Amino acid sequence: MDKIPDQTQKDLPLSRTRRYGNILSNVVLAVGIVLCVSGFIALFALFALSYTLYALDTGYETSIGLIFVGSAITVCGSFLKFIFSQIDVYLKTDASSAEKLPIKTIIHGTLVATACAISGGVLISMGHETAQEGVTMFWVLPFATGFVTAFTVPYWRAVGLSLQIAMSIAFAVLLVIGIEGIFCVVMALPLIFIAIMLGAGIGLFVKWCVKRRSDSNLSMIFVPVLAGVTVFGAGKVEDQLYTGARTECVESSIVIDASADEVWRELLKFDQVTGPQPLLMQLGLPVPESCTMSGSGVGAERTCHFDSGFIRERVTRWQPPEHLEFSVEEVQLPGRHWLGFEGATYTLDRIDDGKTRVTRTTTVTSTLRPAIYWRVFERLGTRTEHDYILASLKSKLATHEKE
Repeated sequence: MDKIPDQTQKDLPLSRTRRYGNILSNVVLAVGIVLCVSGFIALFALFALSYTLYALDTGYETSIGLIFVGSAITVCGSFLKFIFSQIDVYLKTDASSAEKLPIKTIIHGTLVATACAISGGVLISMGHETAQEGVTMFWVLPFATGFVTAFTVPYWRAVGLSLQIAMSIAFAVLLVIGIEGIFCVVMALPLIFIAIMLGAGIGLFVKWCVKRRSDSNLSMIFVPVLAGVTVFGAGKVEDQLYTGARTECVESSIVIDASADEVWRELLKFDQVTGPQPLLMQLGLPVPESCTMSGSGVGAERTCHFDSGFIRERVTRWQPPEHLEFSVEEVQLPGRHWLGFEGATYTLDRIDDGKTRVTRTTTVTSTLRPAIYWRVFERLGTRTEHDYILASLKSKLATHEKE
């Protein structure tokens, strides 16, 4: 008879908050799942049709982008669903204590997860320059944080909520301090979330095994220490295996209805970059605003101004109106310490009917790993900047033609 009140409580109608919350979270989850499935189907089709990973470069990046965006949206939907379910429980004044999570437990779990993330980050930073932007930071540390939190915090629901709150706090701090931008945080979210959840799942299983076979009090002290040693050791191993920054060349082209001479003149006096901003720039990718040239010929200096910094370049090849090449001498852009710029080129090819094909190539270096994941976003971000600049160039020449 003691279980009857709990069963009756479960049959109570949901509050308006829970009903609307369920609708919202289910819609978000559905959108995220559809995007993920679409990305996987497109990726499978690319493999089936081309047999090589980079045979259809744009299609491959689009597929990964769909999976990435879908994963991020699915994470948000899961978080919303969990939050609304807990709000509904606490709104029921006569809800059973078994349904409610103690506030102290949630606070405890959040503190544990935050402490693990901070201490692990400090351990990685102790001489591990490469590990700060590699597998140790994006996989080992989140895994260890999830494992320790799940092992030391009671109630699996409290573990999940604590980890999500701690992750939100960590990302918010990075954004407020200015260490990273929104685009960088969103890029890292799927990797970190998967590693945290995997660590939490294994941590819950190990805790269940330990409680059955031994005294868990000693384990509560031993596990965090072991996790810290693992993170520090993983950083040391990654430092030893580091082979240097990766070099990537990203190329984009556009056809402009103007002669090569006209394009060359506009290219040299790129006093204003305008046009609709792509989504990635709205998410924090630096927005080009103008480029100013000091002098002419080899050795001339060009400075490209962004909304949050600048890039200073030196002309290394001057062949009008066909080829313009720069080497990058200085970069001042916040949140881009992991991405280096080596050089940039513009190639102008005359085609039929007085049109010109303009090709922009940028050489970048990156220290982020695993490369198979980060390469997609590095190329996507660079190509987004290319497309924005080239579209602005085409728009300016079209305006001059009308005048």
